[in-house]
Order: sequence, then C-alpha cells, then structure tokens
Amino acid sequence: MDLTNRNVGNFSASAQEDEFDIWGFLKRRKFLILLLMMIGVGSAWLLFERQEPIYRTSALVQIIQKNIGEGGISSALDRNLKDASLVITSPGLLESAIERHSLGKLSMLQGLSPEVASDRVAEMTDVTTEFEKTTVIEVAVDGTVAAELPVIANAIAEEYVKTQMENYKDARGELVTLLLSTRDDLHKELKQKEQEYSEFREQTGLLSDGANPHRERHRSYWAGLATVTTEETVLKAELATLEKALQSGDSRDAMLLAIGKLTERPAARIEGEETDRWVRSMEERLVPLVLEEQTLNGEIGPGHPKLISIRRQIELTRAVIDQHVAKKTATPTPKVSTDFVAAYVQSLKQKIETNATAREHLQILTNEAEELARSLAGEENEDRSRRNEIARLTRLFDDTSKQVSELQIGTEVDAIKAQILVPARIGKLVFPIFIKFMGIGAILGGMLGVGLGYLVEMADRSFRKPEDIMREFGIPIVGHIPEVAEKQLGPEKGQNELDRMAVCVHAPRSRAAEAFRSVRTAVCFSIAGSEHRVIQITSPTAGDGKSTLALNLSISLALSGKRTILVESDFRRPRVHKFTGTENQVGIVDVLRGQAELVDAVQTVDIDGLYVMPCGSRPKDPAELLSRPEYENLLEVLREEYDYVIVDTPPVLVVTDAAAVASRVDSVILTMRLSRHARAAGLKTLEQLREMGTTIAGIVINGVEESDGYGSYHYSGYQYRNSDYDYRDRTRDYFTDDQADKTETALLKHIESK
Repeated sequence: MDLTNRNVGNFSASAQEDEFDIWGFLKRRKFLILLLMMIGVGSAWLLFERQEPIYRTSALVQIIQKNIGEGGISSALDRNLKDASLVITSPGLLESAIERHSLGKLSMLQGLSPEVASDRVAEMTDVTTEFEKTTVIEVAVDGTVAAELPVIANAIAEEYVKTQMENYKDARGELVTLLLSTRDDLHKELKQKEQEYSEFREQTGLLSDGANPHRERHRSYWAGLATVTTEETVLKAELATLEKALQSGDSRDAMLLAIGKLTERPAARIEGEETDRWVRSMEERLVPLVLEEQTLNGEIGPGHPKLISIRRQIELTRAVIDQHVAKKTATPTPKVSTDFVAAYVQSLKQKIETNATAREHLQILTNEAEELARSLAGEENEDRSRRNEIARLTRLFDDTSKQVSELQIGTEVDAIKAQILVPARIGKLVFPIFIKFMGIGAILGGMLGVGLGYLVEMADRSFRKPEDIMREFGIPIVGHIPEVAEKQLGPEKGQNELDRMAVCVHAPRSRAAEAFRSVRTAVCFSIAGSEHRVIQITSPTAGDGKSTLALNLSISLALSGKRTILVESDFRRPRVHKFTGTENQVGIVDVLRGQAELVDAVQTVDIDGLYVMPCGSRPKDPAELLSRPEYENLLEVLREEYDYVIVDTPPVLVVTDAAAVASRVDSVILTMRLSRHARAAGLKTLEQLREMGTTIAGIVINGVEESDGYGSYHYSGYQYRNSDYDYRDRTRDYFTDDQADKTETALLKHIESK
C-alpha cells in the first residue's frame, strides 16, 4: 500500500494554515530585532549628542477681583483669564518689559532690535490658563541659557501685574464717569416726566388715583338695573300665576294663603314695606351722586360738562323717587275686603309699572355713564403710561446711583489684587532627555526590526513546526532526533569498534538514544509491522544524517531482540564499515559480482543480533549494479534470514542510486534537516520516490534543538549542516581504493567540523 499516494492529496487539500505564531516569530527573529533596536539606540544617542539643550522656568501670577456687595461686603470673583496668553505675548507688553527690565543686555537678546527681541521672547514664552476655577496664570519661558530664563520670566510677570492694575484703575474711572453722566441724564429726564404728568393731572377728569369716576357709576347703575329687571321678572311671573288661577276658578282661600292673607302680615302691609324698601335703596344710590357733584364743583367749576351730567342724573333719580312717593301718598291704604285677591293682583300690576319706569330711567343713566367713561378712556391710558414711565426711570436712576456708590467704595478699598505667587527660578533641562531619546530610538528600532523580520518571515519558506511538514508532504513524522552533544559521543576510534555516533551504545540513557528507540518503535508497530522488514534509509540531500540514523536504528532493533542486518548500498561513499568497525575487504559488491559468497560478506559486531554487510570493492557503475536482478534477489535472501534489513543508500537528489533501490524495498524512511531549502528538496524527493511506486513509511527530523523538559524540542531552530557531498560515477576511474578512502576520511572530518 502506497502511504505517500494516500496521504499527500487528502491531507494537503483539507488542512488549513495555522494562525501566526507570534512567540515563535519573535524567537526566530530576535537577533534581527535586537540588532535593529541597538542600531536605533545608537542613532538616538548620536542624535542626542547633536541636540542643543533647552531649559524651562516658570512664574505663577494670581489675579483676584473683589466684588463690593450690599453693605460694603467684599467677595472674591473668578475672572475669565482666557485672554491672558494674548495679553502676555502682545508686542506692547513684551517691549515694555524688555525696556523696563533691561532684557536687551542678556546674551539671548543682545544686539536685537526691540521688535525682533519681543518676537523672540514671544516664541520662548508659553502661558497656561487651564487651571479649573482658579485665578492663577503660569508664565513659562524656554531657552538655551538657564541662568537668564528667570530674569525674562519674572520681568514678563511683573509687567503683566502692573498692566492689569493700571488697566483696572483706568477702566474703573471711566466706568464711574460714565455712570455719573448716565445718572444725571436720568435725573433730568425723570424731573421732566414728573412735571409733564403734573400738568396732565390738572387737565384730566380722572380722580386723584387715576381712576375713571364714570366707570364706577356705570357699574352702580348697571347693578341697579339688573336688580330692577329681576324684580320686574318675578312680579310678572307672580301676576301671571294669579291671573291664571282666577281664570281657572281655583280656591280663593288657597290663593289668599299663597299671598299671605292668613299670615300675621297682611298683603297691604307687605306691599307698603316693599315700597318703602325700594325708596330707601334709590335714596342710597343718590348719595354718591351728590357727593361727586360737590367734589367736581370744587375742582372743575360749575360749567364743566361732566358736572352738568352729574346734576342731570341727580335730578332724574329724585324725580323717580318723588313720583313713587306721590303715588303711594295719593293711594290710600285699602281696607281689607273680602275680595283681597283682586286687590293684590291690582297691586302687582302697579309694581310692575313702577319697576318698568325705574328700569327706563336706570337704563338712561347707565348709557350716559358708559359714554362718559369711554370719553375718559384715552386719558386713563395716558395716565397709566405716564406713571409707568416715571416708575421705570426711577428704578434706573436708583440702580445707577447704587452702582456709582459701589464703584467709588471699590476704588477706595482696592477691588483688584494682582501679585506674583511664585517667582521664576533657575531653568531646568526639558530637552533633550536622554532616557526619552534612548527609549524612542529603541522603540523605533524594534518596530523596524519587527517589520523587517515579518517580511523575512513571510519570504522564508522553511519549516517551523512538524505540522508544517505533515501538511506539506502528507507523510507522518516518526521521530525527532536532537543534536547530539559532544559528551554523549562514544570513545575515540580504537577504544571501541562502533563509531562515536552510535549513541544507542555509548549513551543509552541520552535523549538522542531515546529518540532512535522511538523510531524503532514506529518501525516495529506503526509501519505495517512484519510486512515492512526491508527498510531503506535515505535523505533528500547530503548531510541530513541518514547513515547515523541507519546505524542507531539497526542497533536499537538488535538490542530489542530482532535479528537485524545493516546493508551498505551507498557504493560511492561507503561508511557502514567505518561506523561499525568492520573490515571492508569483502562486501555486497563482491557478492553481487559473484566474486564472494554471502556468508563471507556478512560480519558481526559486539552487539548480539546485529550483522553488517559492508560495501567491499568499489564499483565503477554503482547505479547499474543496484538496478540488477541480483540485488533484488539478495534482498529477498536477507529478508528470509533476518527480521529486519536496514539499507543505507545515497541521498535521493544527489544521484539516482537511491531511486533504484527504493523500488526493491518494503518501505522508505526519509530523514532530513529543516532549512530554508528543505521544502523544495523534500517535495522533489517525494516526487521521485512516488514515480518509483515507493511506500514512504515516515519522516525523521534530524538536528532538533532540545529545550528543557523531556521530549520537548524547538522546531524553529533546526541546524542545517550542508556539506560538499560530491558523488561522481567516475570516482574509481581516477582514484585507487586507498586514495578514495583518504578522500572520504578528509571529507568526513570536514563534515564533522561543520
């Protein structure tokens, strides 16, 4: 079964890219980031050394304005100091400060004209008024000479205080003058309005309080008219009721009882009392008219139309009273007769007639009073307007007089206070700040390093995680071999037959040995078990550690009780005999050529169950020799004799020997070191192996950097040690066996030194 063909397509199609590993990225590119941070810090230091130092000092100024309230009580007010910045940096104030305090003698302003010097000071000055609910202003000055800055700041502060005091006094005096002039104008206007109103009062017919007299009489007549009308309506209703009862023939006793015949007050007596009551009410209405007549007679004279109208109303009222009294006198008191109902009906008719006459006279009086009231409506409105105008002018005059008094008192008690709270002292360095420069340089350099590192990261196609390899190749990873430390290597040659790289023997408790044993476990239990017993060990390129893997895997299998043989199939650079310490006189090449028997080519080592078949004679045509049927037959014989056959072959991408062997083995274990070229090399290797119909058992990652903790490795730092692995078919054409061995020995030393 071809595991490569089964996994590559499906795994690659379904897998998704992992999220960006920020910590792994920082670790991989830490040297680049640190380098650029150091460059940023160095650049910041150079820039810092070239900066001219800037110092700053400041003075605090307080402005307090007092408010003189009622009773002369003083309270402090918060002034709006938003314009302080414009005032302090104005050319007028700065030129005055430069002249009064001789600032032109300072080194920073020496030789400059007043205009240029004021502009220079304005650029150096910074005013802060953003103090919430306070009266304090900060005047700050920046410059290159620390000792001269307090002189400038204090001079500006003193000039501002002086200007505020002078401006306040001038504005206070101008305001007092303006208010005094306004008060005098209001006083004149008020006197004129009062004189005009007095003349108006002499000519108007209004009362002394401005009321319209005819309006009051109109209300009185209207009320009397309403009363008479109501009484007349009641009498008519009573008369209609009695007449209807007479016509219908009702009981006369019942009617007498209804009109009071059977009561203690006879109807005639009741009628007389009601008549006297009406006369008294009319006389009461006559009294106000008589009083008003006397008042007008003294004020406006006897010929005034209003007085004539009043007298006519009095005459009409008296005529009505006299007429009513005459009728009462002329009509004797009737004696109570048996036909009292008829007499009472006749009296009701007389009352109705009397009320009608009174209503007519009252209507005439009401109309006349209304006309007279309307004639005085214009004068009434004018009187109201004049009095309102006089009241308004009076209030303005009083308010103005009060303000003048308060301002005069404020001037006497110094209503504004301006002072320097904290004078400026020697300036402090504000630029450049060493820590800030270095910090900004480090931050900018680090940001540049991160950005550049990210670009490099995106352009880097090397593998960083095992998942990347599985996603890219679709092949399971069967082992991670860490870098072997020098102390883990075995003794020098001569002390032990096995090479120092046989860590499973020399350092069986090391992590490297444990990693090789994990590969053995994968071979025995995970890779088709007993079906895959002839296993080829190869790699994409030289220096990936395939021979070391083949040696230690063979040792691990043998130590686990498996009869294992390590077969040399790298005829161009054979190394199995050197790693195992065996003789290389007779080997697999001699067996394939028929020059030796198999039993003569197989050698033993000090490990039970481990056998070795070295190369033997160097062939001129290694690729052709490996492609012969004799080689395949040899592998079948070895399969029958041993539990596992480990075949060490050249790299796939260097020569075609590995591809020729791949089609004859059960499976292939591919070992590689991760580098920037590992992706392309691995893909090309898998492509060639798939063309041969090879089963890829798994991938072993070699040269992993170990970290703290058992079995935990960093995949971002694989060490790739490439070597000049030069395979040439014409090796034996130009070199003897001894010369080739010497060349290989030198090349191995070169690889190990790398």
